[in-house]
Amino acid sequence: MELRIFYLFLIVISVTCISCIESHGDDGFNVEDEDFFAGRSKRQANKKKKFTVDNFFENFGYLDEKSTTNITSHSDADIQRATREFQKMVGLPVTGVLDKRTIRKMKSPRCGVKDVLPPSKRGVSRDQPQAFHTLGLKWPRNEVTWKIVGYTGQLAQSIQRRAYYDAFRKWSDVTPLVFREVRGGNADILISYARYNHGDGSSFDGKGGTLAHAFFPGKQPIAGDTHFDDDEKWTMGTKEGTNLEIVAAHEFGHAIGMSHSNIQEALMAPYYQGYDPNFQLHRDDIAGIQSLYGRPRNTPRPTARPRPTPRPTAPSGGGSDCDLKFDVIFNGHDNRLYAVRGRNLYRFNRDGVGIESGYPKNARKVYQRFPKSPAAAVQDRYRRVYVFKDKRVFRYTGFRLDAGYPKRTIGKKNFFRYPQAALMWYDGRIYLFKGDKYSIWRDDYKEPPPGYPKTITSFWRGVPNNVEAAVRWNRYTYFFKGQNYVKLNDRSRSKYFGYPKKKAAPWLGCGQRTPK
Repeated sequence: MELRIFYLFLIVISVTCISCIESHGDDGFNVEDEDFFAGRSKRQANKKKKFTVDNFFENFGYLDEKSTTNITSHSDADIQRATREFQKMVGLPVTGVLDKRTIRKMKSPRCGVKDVLPPSKRGVSRDQPQAFHTLGLKWPRNEVTWKIVGYTGQLAQSIQRRAYYDAFRKWSDVTPLVFREVRGGNADILISYARYNHGDGSSFDGKGGTLAHAFFPGKQPIAGDTHFDDDEKWTMGTKEGTNLEIVAAHEFGHAIGMSHSNIQEALMAPYYQGYDPNFQLHRDDIAGIQSLYGRPRNTPRPTARPRPTPRPTAPSGGGSDCDLKFDVIFNGHDNRLYAVRGRNLYRFNRDGVGIESGYPKNARKVYQRFPKSPAAAVQDRYRRVYVFKDKRVFRYTGFRLDAGYPKRTIGKKNFFRYPQAALMWYDGRIYLFKGDKYSIWRDDYKEPPPGYPKTITSFWRGVPNNVEAAVRWNRYTYFFKGQNYVKLNDRSRSKYFGYPKKKAAPWLGCGQRTPK
């Protein structure tokens, strides 16, 4: 039986943003962008709001705010889509059903920053993919100053200061960043406590719910500022209450450019995970912050333990795994990396290097009706895998082919026919590549949107024409052609120095192990 949920509507009290939050068009950062960064809701009140599903999904980016879209309620389809997206974000079974487990997670203590861009900001209204700042800016220098402008009365001031020092150190240990406290004048990051509506457009909600929030780097006076809800029970060194150092380390991550992670063990996951006296950054946190600022200076790269050279097996067409040419490479719903050549399906080891024992397998014995020699494959934001072959598109949920697929792409001159590679970039969009051109693609698009296709070099500098495969792996973007691959710098949209490289060692585990 289809679950139907009826919603109570609250009286909306509108307030204006504080005058210090102004638009700065010269760096592409405006008030609407800042609304996303701070998880801001325009409905403010000086009392605790009653929880509603609509408010939650609007506040954290899963639905557009009704006040901005001239609608009075969200459709069942939108609620289901938002529910699935939230469940995927927080590691729950992706059912689209608002069950007790999902509601309980929604109400758990968490950060106040939005998890995702609101749907209206994910469209194709711009001439090219979304600017990088929508996922987090960075400070233009490696010295970042901070200042305490308000304390909580629940802990000694010296304990609070030590918590902040230790929280900042988590990030400075893995980057070239230096955090310097200042006592007078202004600072990049201002730290304070507040209750309910405190003038920054992002109201707190009393004990529980939102614990704290921070603003991303930028030129606005409020950029980088970090606020803690003084209605929470802040503690140090105990499982009681909420640990100040752990929450501060998370919020400081936002203040230096990190967005939320869907890796549940990561510090930058949106929900508070409880007290851990030995908490550390997850490798996902480290990879993210180093993609913005790089590795610490004068720190050698860790030396990997030598791995035995795997004994290659012969894929179809002769040769060895070390000569394997990918038809496609894609992320599976099980967080594993897969590649296909002909009829053979290869699964990489968990670290993405080398082929797992027991592979290759016949692709059709793993993925239902999987096409031979596919042209492109990509995972979308809901962990569904799309596979392109000639004029047809296959879609998989798990390893099963979805009902109604494969679908045919209509139109002899349609760019979506016969693609050569597909990629879901960090902006959440899917791109198809063919020849020297690319286009945004969506399942409901019959043809490329206005302005597309475009030449690859107009946006993806250094990516070769006739690219054969593409994938996002561990926060980096890779393009493959023949035995070589290119690693793309997402911020500059150009290849890293030293590429293209041979893929045999870093991807297939052949010979001496080398970084990707």
